[in-house]
Amino acid sequence: MLFFCNEKAQAQYGGQGQIDINVGVGLGSFLSGTGYKTTVPPISASADYGINDNISVGGYVGYSAAEFDQILWKTSVTYLVVGARGAYHKELVDGIDTYGGVMLGYNIANLTMDPDPGPPFNDIKAGGVMYGVFAGARYYFTDNIGAHLELGYGIAIAQLGLSIKL
Repeated sequence: MLFFCNEKAQAQYGGQGQIDINVGVGLGSFLSGTGYKTTVPPISASADYGINDNISVGGYVGYSAAEFDQILWKTSVTYLVVGARGAYHKELVDGIDTYGGVMLGYNIANLTMDPDPGPPFNDIKAGGVMYGVFAGARYYFTDNIGAHLELGYGIAIAQLGLSIKL
């Protein structure tokens, strides 16, 4: 508890030149369908570079896997999302970097079936261009280490994780 109750508020979003790196685990996903069970939870990493006092740009990568047991075979699917993002930062709560933004990326989906049913059903490649919106908050416990929470459309509905300020 003492770790989270730091009385000294740390500088949150520093603006131009600040780099924030986030790694997180997600809850929920828009990518898998009904009946699929998660085998690898949504994990992600992103980096944001401050252009000015309110705007940052950066990159995003996320990964998740799921499977579905059917009568004749098991279907496994993996998702790899790679994208670029931009955010607008506005401190709505003292000491917390609150932001919202957009992402444009590509979803690389791979589907396999076991036992292999043969062509054209084996090793199906899918995916395509995807876009998303997100809102988040980041709080730094020290000058360089903090936590973040993001909600939106990406590899997961909600992401919670570690933030590092460079």
